[in-house]
Amino acid sequence: MLALTSPSVDVVSPKVYGLILDSESLRSRLLPDGPIGSPYEILDYHATLVLDDAEGRRATFHRTQRIRFLQDGVSAILDHFWGHGVQLGSYRHSAGPIGDSFKDQGRRHLVINLERPMGQGETLAFNVERTAMVGFTADREWLETTIDHPVRRLTREIVFPKERPCRSVELVIGDQAVPLELIRLPDGRTMVRVRVADPKADTPYTICWSW
Repeated sequence: MLALTSPSVDVVSPKVYGLILDSESLRSRLLPDGPIGSPYEILDYHATLVLDDAEGRRATFHRTQRIRFLQDGVSAILDHFWGHGVQLGSYRHSAGPIGDSFKDQGRRHLVINLERPMGQGETLAFNVERTAMVGFTADREWLETTIDHPVRRLTREIVFPKERPCRSVELVIGDQAVPLELIRLPDGRTMVRVRVADPKADTPYTICWSW
């Protein structure tokens, strides 16, 4: 378990927050109690990136989350992603369909409409799967995880193809770099896993690797 500190960043820019607050529909669905305080906390965040081919042409992002609502009446949540290449091939979110979408400062924000308004204290578990194209084609690559809500448990994994195993990998948090251990899977693929102790909201956790 790793516990390091890093300067915080804004996943959602002031511009996008302004768009949300200026829209009565978005504001009431995403921030029913207004912009003060998070609408929910993340109890568990477990994300896996699978590099599907040796050239880095296709990648599949899998994520499971369990959240607890801190406000009454939340009926939509935001999902965010960023990086190189075509970042949105296919997309599936078990909590609901995509409503609105925003793109700002290289980040894509999707509004996921929930089946019903959630009450304060209720929990929700969901799965997300997304494919991306030509996003990891260089010899040295990176994957950043930044969460914009209070979070209790954070696990991030990357699975490398058998034909192109990972050669070296480290976790970068601020100006600190920590070497990571490679795991060899029974099918010959290599994997790296990071569990962050006491993760912080708005903190970039970046895995950098050579392969």
